[in-house]
Amino acid sequence: MLNPGRKISETFLDFAAPLLYDLPSKEPEHKARQILSICFTAWNAVIFADVLNENKYLEQIRRLTADKPETAHLIQQMIARKRAHFAHDERLIGTWDVTRTDDGINLRADARDPHPLQRNTSRAAEDCGPQPSK
Repeated sequence: MLNPGRKISETFLDFAAPLLYDLPSKEPEHKARQILSICFTAWNAVIFADVLNENKYLEQIRRLTADKPETAHLIQQMIARKRAHFAHDERLIGTWDVTRTDDGINLRADARDPHPLQRNTSRAAEDCGPQPSK
């Protein structure tokens, strides 16, 4: 489903909640950005694999984290969480930005339909990678 009735930013914060929960409210913004970057990578890699049948991004993640067991475990947990609790949401996440406010974390994210990108997954990967907007 491409429009599950919620903003992608709201859905994504729910997805990332287990990792953000332990982040102290006074922690610098870059810590939240690091955590969200891991989550974005897992989210989009699952969309490529499960919606577009393109597994190379999951394989690349596994290869890049093979010598980092804690990171590999964390990524695998987020991949499993996406598939178990957010499988119905087939939106890719494009550009994003996070800021800390007095109320907590403010996330702005662009949702992308993966289907038009199916014929050109290398371009899609460039457009929907884990990089925050500047």
